[in-house]
Amino acid sequence: MKDRIKFNDAMLAAVIDGRKTQTRRPIVPQPKVTEEELRKLGAWQEDYSLSEQVCAAWRHGFVDVDCPYGEIGDIISAADKDGNIKGKIEITDVWLQQLHATTLGDICKEIGCGLYDFIPVTYGFQVWEDTWRSIYGEESWNNNPWVWVIEFKKVKL
Repeated sequence: MKDRIKFNDAMLAAVIDGRKTQTRRPIVPQPKVTEEELRKLGAWQEDYSLSEQVCAAWRHGFVDVDCPYGEIGDIISAADKDGNIKGKIEITDVWLQQLHATTLGDICKEIGCGLYDFIPVTYGFQVWEDTWRSIYGEESWNNNPWVWVIEFKKVKL
């Protein structure tokens, strides 16, 4: 398990203020999971997206990949981009999903804002896409990678 998660200056400020409560990080290496494989494992249920299916399969042990950032209940450090510890966070949930499956509500938790900050709604999705591309690059967005979703709360010291 990593002992810290690094954030850029703006996101670290939102973590410290308690506004940012989620972060997404690319899974390395990317899992190779298909509908066909999940069906063979008996882990496929109709009427769910591939992203939802893979997350459920992972939670039930069908997809073998461990989150390097920790598990629910772990307390880890929030650090600046240079690795300097600036606070502590407690992981409250972990799951995986494809990047493009991020909802507007989750974008607000990622960026540390409110739903009404995005009018029109499509603006929120554009902000999210621009933010991701600025951190991970153009191709990372286009490839719709599998990501760890780490939900957390700030720990009062």
